[in-house]
Amino acid sequence: MKIAVWHNLVFGGGARALQYHLQGLITNGHTIEIWSPDPLISGHIKLHAEVRIHKIRLERSAHTSYKDRIKSVLFYKDENIKAMERHCRQCADEINQGNFDVLFANSCYYYAAPFICRFVQIPSVLYLGEPYRFFFEAHPRSIWEPPLSLINETKFDKNFYWEWLKDIWKTTNARVRLHEERINIEAAGKLLLNSWYSAESCARAYDKPGEVCYLGVDTSIFKPVSTRKIENYIISVGALYFHKNPELAIRSIALIQHNRPKLVWVANLIDDEFCEKIKNLAQSLDVDFEIKKMICDAELVQLLSNALCMVYTAKLEPFGFAPLEANACQTPVIGLRQGGVKEIVNDGETGFLCSPNALEISEKIKYFMDNPAERDRMGKSAFENVLHKWTLHAATRRIEEALFTSIQRPSSLPANVELSS
Repeated sequence: MKIAVWHNLVFGGGARALQYHLQGLITNGHTIEIWSPDPLISGHIKLHAEVRIHKIRLERSAHTSYKDRIKSVLFYKDENIKAMERHCRQCADEINQGNFDVLFANSCYYYAAPFICRFVQIPSVLYLGEPYRFFFEAHPRSIWEPPLSLINETKFDKNFYWEWLKDIWKTTNARVRLHEERINIEAAGKLLLNSWYSAESCARAYDKPGEVCYLGVDTSIFKPVSTRKIENYIISVGALYFHKNPELAIRSIALIQHNRPKLVWVANLIDDEFCEKIKNLAQSLDVDFEIKKMICDAELVQLLSNALCMVYTAKLEPFGFAPLEANACQTPVIGLRQGGVKEIVNDGETGFLCSPNALEISEKIKYFMDNPAERDRMGKSAFENVLHKWTLHAATRRIEEALFTSIQRPSSLPANVELSS
């Protein structure tokens, strides 16, 4: 196949998923060209030199003008939406002239569901990790709630009307974005999701059916190191943001009184204000909390291999690359019994699934501390499970099948393409 790829991802699980998909498709002989504002994600994606890269500028404004805010009140698109449309139109014009078989679209950092599918004239497949969470899930303060300043402010105070106007600008703009996201989803020919949980989330948000196309892990990179030596620390991986829930991990470790493990948090992105809050919490509970940002794969593999276990407390995680990578390094995972993680961790075999309860998680950590033989058994079981179900070879077969069947019937697939079961 000749495949046009579009994405607007930052470094993280989505970027790793895209790299794995593209590696597999290129290895299997498909022609790939990529369009994006940042095609190689600032060097974090490594591809064969023959892959053609199209870096198309995206002109976004960090500040919303008063003119834009007034227009938003009247449900007009803001300048950033228009900029994204212009970017995607330019990408689509080039793709439409390139004699491609299919568009393989990926997520957009700003809008989740990308605009590109609206403008291409070839079959399109959208691989979406999740809906735009800020619109559809609970947060400490939902965008749809009135600001506390409006509730508490005297209605005749001039500050009330200023905050009221700002809230109108914010919510009407969000409603326009929500409308555009729905159009983007409907424009996609086929919607692929990384888990059954994500498929349910998208069905709930968009009323559009999707197909589950599981990811895989590069077991040539993520594997137990030869110098493996289990140390007294817990590892967690993910952006240091609210929804990754580091507070629960810290409170769980704080309940361990004797030989308390250290918590090592590996992050690609950090919310500085939130990070300070979390560091203060760890200090107040006497938990040794170390943050490592943007480390290389080799260091990550070493940390995963030597950890007592991984504690993965992310809220409603759509899939969860980190638990699989830990399992591939023969490290068991303690995760929450929610989201896509419950499709990855086999409770009692490759780790434990818990309720979001610090005491329950703490008890599972202590179980591994007190039972090293059982920890090793689960680690080996986790490694074998990855090799059985979660390899890149299996993931490539799945994405290859999804792309092929978007352009032709399965019965007409080339003889050398093996459909996954």
